[in-house]
Amino acid sequence: MLTRFFNRRNAGIGQISQKLLEKLLSRGHEIDPVCTTRRGTVGYLIYTGAEIRFRIPHDVDVYHALTPLESIYLPKGKTVTTFHDLIPWLYRKEETWYFSGFAAPFRRWFGSWWFKRACRKAAKSKRITCNSEQTKREVMKHLGVPEEKITVTRPGISEDLQPEDVGHDGYRIGTLSYLDPRKRIDILIRAFKAADFGNAELVIAGKGQDEHRLRRIAGNDPRIKFLGFVPEKEKADFYNSLDVFVLPSRLEGYGIPLVEAMACGTPLVSLDDALIPNDVKMRTHVVSEAVLPKLLKERKFNCDVDANLEFAHGHDWDKFVDMTEAVYEEVAK
Repeated sequence: MLTRFFNRRNAGIGQISQKLLEKLLSRGHEIDPVCTTRRGTVGYLIYTGAEIRFRIPHDVDVYHALTPLESIYLPKGKTVTTFHDLIPWLYRKEETWYFSGFAAPFRRWFGSWWFKRACRKAAKSKRITCNSEQTKREVMKHLGVPEEKITVTRPGISEDLQPEDVGHDGYRIGTLSYLDPRKRIDILIRAFKAADFGNAELVIAGKGQDEHRLRRIAGNDPRIKFLGFVPEKEKADFYNSLDVFVLPSRLEGYGIPLVEAMACGTPLVSLDDALIPNDVKMRTHVVSEAVLPKLLKERKFNCDVDANLEFAHGHDWDKFVDMTEAVYEEVAK
């Protein structure tokens, strides 16, 4: 198994890599994990462009690249590659916040080119797994991969995420994400402040580079609270304490926080211009930025909570690993 990090340092992909490794080891599989300690964009480029080439294990039955970037030098006849999204390729201009300075346009272009190159090589893998139907369709459309070669394996969520009456006072709006400009938490803060609320509060869970700017936007409003990092064991209480969960993010490879909130029976809101896989976005109340303050004030959220619960409960780690094992068996034949 090859990935960048087998931990949350690489956000959702890191969590998926970690969970898959743990589950496969617990089932008795022999795994050679390959990852890096290099950080930053340049470090990842060195890892995927040069270092990984000399660290590929030999005499294995199946290689699994957890992203296309790890697949470049793998023998494609024995490789499974996972596509989480095609964002760096299809939405390069949307990722302006990752690059700053006079060299930003070149760095953005080169990053997109390198990812596109990796995707084209990964498309030659014997089997491909995707996290959503939308990613599957994009891989088929832009890379010409036949449908029978692709399996959709949805990531799991914690079994602790279940509806529960935890009780709270007033009206509670919340969000949870890594705090960077892509998540657009500033839109939610401004919408909350613009609405004429009575007894209401906005709770923002997560840490990140954008926190100081968001605190300045929030000002001294005592109704807006920054909770910091929320551990896995506390997420159920967090989601169940909310009257509505809002994810104003512009880009999401999948949108796991939305699925986690679904599992707790919490209504969901996303923005109409958000690039989130439709598998997930269609289950939220989609609204424009301009109308968001009015929606939050009126509290009329158009979500099928029961259908969302059923969808969320399909995100099971054991099921995810079962399907991944089945793909491995096809490759190893």
